[in-house]
Amino acid sequence: MPGWLSSLRDAFVEASPVRRLLLTLLVVLPLAALGAAYVWFNPPQYRVLYAQLSDRASGEVIAALEQLDIPYRLSAADGSIEVPAGQLHIARYRLAARGLPRSDADVQDERDRAPSFGASSLQEQQRFQRALEKELARSIQQLEPVELARVHLALPRVSPFLREAPPATAAVLVRLRPGATLSAEQVTTIQTLVAASVPRMQRSEVQVLDPRGVLLGGAAPAPAQSQRLALEHDLARRALAVLTPWAGEGRVHVQVTATLQDSETRQTVERVHGVAVGGTRPLEKTVRTTRVPQGSVQRIQAVVVLGFDASAAEIRRAGQMAGQALGLVPARGDRVSVYALPAPAATAAPPAAQPADAPVAELLKRIPEVRPDAPTTAEPAWKPSPVMLVVLAVAVLALLALALRRARRAPARGAPVDDFDALLDGVRNQVLADPRVAADVVKLWMRA
Repeated sequence: MPGWLSSLRDAFVEASPVRRLLLTLLVVLPLAALGAAYVWFNPPQYRVLYAQLSDRASGEVIAALEQLDIPYRLSAADGSIEVPAGQLHIARYRLAARGLPRSDADVQDERDRAPSFGASSLQEQQRFQRALEKELARSIQQLEPVELARVHLALPRVSPFLREAPPATAAVLVRLRPGATLSAEQVTTIQTLVAASVPRMQRSEVQVLDPRGVLLGGAAPAPAQSQRLALEHDLARRALAVLTPWAGEGRVHVQVTATLQDSETRQTVERVHGVAVGGTRPLEKTVRTTRVPQGSVQRIQAVVVLGFDASAAEIRRAGQMAGQALGLVPARGDRVSVYALPAPAATAAPPAAQPADAPVAELLKRIPEVRPDAPTTAEPAWKPSPVMLVVLAVAVLALLALALRRARRAPARGAPVDDFDALLDGVRNQVLADPRVAADVVKLWMRA
């Protein structure tokens, strides 16, 4: 043993109990502080055990973890269960051995599989329907973009008193994986899968929706409707290809409506005619069958709109070109209508000033110019109403009439009395016709 260690031991043995305690704390406390600091700065990493568990399933998992002595904690963000990263897989394996976690569907399946004596036919039908919905949901979840699926079936009861049984319908709610989308073919596949699994269900009766409530895919168009839309689009494209070089880009629009034969038609014609053979005239019968297939063109109607003011000759030429491009047959009722947009009307010139306004304009010239927006020294405490202004205007005009009458009796040198009389008559007529103008004149006069 080294000498310094022996001397330290002898000093510890010879020390008093208080000193021994202090020496012990001097050694133990630094070690404990180092251990606590290590644990504080290097906490154990926790990872989520299972995501998106229901409250019932989470309670079962927590109870099992406590029985298995596996530490856990609840996330403050969403309440998910977390365990140490080193024990993550062990916890999952041991929980799986106990059949956990169980989804709500598994619990319902367990209840359905439980023996039930005395169950009614309605309860048995409900169990069968729930089992069918779950199997269909599991099959739909096998598609790569689908993360979760739920199927709801509406299976009406069949009654012997109904001639035709009501159709069965279904709604499929799918939740897609992040960044995934369902194509139209995949939506059709889901509809076909559900319709083929349920009696008396058509594919058009199956609706596929996403969690936002948006209908995916929609009902598939009927073959005849798809054929009609394709034909109309092709005919409109042909007409535009012919009219655009003549009329100009963007100056012509074509709308085509095609009527197709809804069903197949067969027509049989028998003809009997005589043939002279060796002096005799035997009768022969000829039978000819004409077959009109489904989807054949029955009638075509087109509308051509020219985006310019075309003349009659140009409209007639556009109709001929469109008819030839569409391959119209007048015998079956095909028709094309051509319309031209009228030329934009020229902007009308502002009307000239009426002669009746001349007396008012002349009177306004004699009033000192005062701008309405000019600053004033003080705001008037009394503001006259429009009716009061009209009364003042009539009073002012009466004073003007009296002054002009006196001036007429004793005219000054060079005073144009006749002009003032005419001006006064015009102002009087204008005041009676439009009192608002007279009120504005008096208002400007008072401001002056």
